[in-house]
Amino acid sequence: MSTAIHVSKKLEKLIKKYISPSVGEENTAILGKWNATVFYVNRRKNWLLYNPKTHYSLILENITAKDLPNLREKISQEFHLQLTVDGINATQEQVNWLLDEIRFHSTDGDRSALGYINQIMFTLECHLDGELFHSLAQINAYLNDSIFSLDGASKYTNITKPRKELEKILKNYLASGQEKPIDPSQLN
Repeated sequence: MSTAIHVSKKLEKLIKKYISPSVGEENTAILGKWNATVFYVNRRKNWLLYNPKTHYSLILENITAKDLPNLREKISQEFHLQLTVDGINATQEQVNWLLDEIRFHSTDGDRSALGYINQIMFTLECHLDGELFHSLAQINAYLNDSIFSLDGASKYTNITKPRKELEKILKNYLASGQEKPIDPSQLN
């Protein structure tokens, strides 16, 4: 299983040599595919990773050229840190297993994911200059605790939060007290 991260065209220009071609029916990891884009705050490159399955977001701050060779480890470490901030218990080994074989692909044209990414970017823009949040990490925690509807934006009948959706998925695969996650083939 591999974790597919589909990057925006803007981000693709920055990491061309790390992009691998997409395989039609690729076996994706438990969390499914991710989408990523780059944005700038005070002339520093930051990445926004978004999971369409759970609406969970992850912000990687101040990514430089020297971070690119170890990008997979940085994503794994930041994801573990964000899970801890959001109150989701997972060890670093479990997070490494969840994000096994991270592969970067060019954009997949997912219009729904692009719409949510644009909404997150607007939220970031609004809150960066405000006095409520003082860092991108605080804004990211706010984003993962914001409500959304599983039925689509027009219905609002099945309301939940990205943090809760991710926690539901992880409870199935990460048994508490175990260092290694449960093999998905043993469930059900």
